[in-house]
Amino acid sequence: MITYDYSLIRYMPSPKRGEIVNIGILIYSNPHFDIRLLNGAAKLRLLDGESSAVDISELESIIAEAQERCKTHDEMLGFLRLFRSAFTISPAAKFSIDHPGQYEAQVSRLFTDLVKPYSTRETMPRTSRIQTLIKNRFDSLNILAKSAEELSYHKVVQNYSFSKKSGFSADFLLKNGKYHISEVIDYNVNDLNSKFKETTLKVMTFMEGKKHLGDETGCYFVYAASPKIEQEIQAHLNLAEDYSEHIYNISSKSDERAYFEMIANLAGQSAPIFH
Repeated sequence: MITYDYSLIRYMPSPKRGEIVNIGILIYSNPHFDIRLLNGAAKLRLLDGESSAVDISELESIIAEAQERCKTHDEMLGFLRLFRSAFTISPAAKFSIDHPGQYEAQVSRLFTDLVKPYSTRETMPRTSRIQTLIKNRFDSLNILAKSAEELSYHKVVQNYSFSKKSGFSADFLLKNGKYHISEVIDYNVNDLNSKFKETTLKVMTFMEGKKHLGDETGCYFVYAASPKIEQEIQAHLNLAEDYSEHIYNISSKSDERAYFEMIANLAGQSAPIFH
């Protein structure tokens, strides 16, 4: 496991009002700091109505110089205080990853969760009925991760992004020695025309996952289909089977049991699931 310290870069234009906004993230990596800042000043203007991109540019220049001079959190904090009291950094926190290939995705998640402004146009990833069912089952087994950091503790992470650049994310990801991707699709719909494209995207997710996590990554295609629909989607299933270690129809009691028992065992869950 690789652990990094990081701090949030904060802006407080008026000590009297005490309003603070996070405008960036600073990772203490060798040999230099890794710094990610907001591209614009919209978030700053929410506080005082006057701040602009010039303020961000000023901070970028200061931090560029600090990268050459400072080696620790305390040195960085002291250096920033020399220039503008409105900018400061938070106490150091930590995040962990299992291998260097996860670094960008983890930093992007932190930036989105802690720094990026909320947008009224942004929506959460669409979650199908079957995904909700599986998520709730994992939660009841106490193997559902509350954050991506819990991947290292044999917890199942939902909507795990491989990288911001690729745009692909696993519906569910588990790590136990090697990684295990579960891609989920519900075929019990009135119109199956769009489902072949969705199946293809699931297969591409397996391929992208192996590129980022290793060729030994386990891939499991989990779907819901009635016996009648299952006959109609055989071409979809053949495609998925070519890129999966196993496929499971959780509309089938035996497949449902086999899938959840497999994941529970991989997560170190020894308690019986079905009675």
